[in-house]
Amino acid sequence: MINQRGRRAAFFDVRHNLLSAGSALTVLEAAARHRSAGDLLVCVAGGPPPGDGTDRPAAGRPTTSGTGFAADLVLYADAPDEAGSEVVVEAMARLGLDAAQCFAYGDHREGLTILRVVGNPRVVGRDPLMTELARDRGWPVLHTAQY
Repeated sequence: MINQRGRRAAFFDVRHNLLSAGSALTVLEAAARHRSAGDLLVCVAGGPPPGDGTDRPAAGRPTTSGTGFAADLVLYADAPDEAGSEVVVEAMARLGLDAAQCFAYGDHREGLTILRVVGNPRVVGRDPLMTELARDRGWPVLHTAQY
């Protein structure tokens, strides 16, 4: 285990459209705030993992689809349901992070599993199901531009 005591992480679920044209600016602003605070930036991507389920290139930070989003770590969750929360919970445990201090950003129902395992969930966008769930749970909603 890598000791990250006192360090926080922000998990961005990019398996759907989190970095689409309408929400990219909102997400990049949130990522910049986390980067300034010294938080780890973690992308949760879809598809099979390239090896151990994480992507840590030797030089530089992995970026997501030319958006300029530079993550410290990329986690891969192949299945849309519980796999997302499993990789996030495992990463928090391996990194010694307190879930109550971590953040998660999601814009689609697949992201709910990730939002539920951190202390600071954030819904991004205008999906009616997601905004209703956020309202019911008292989660902040980051509204995005409509395109």
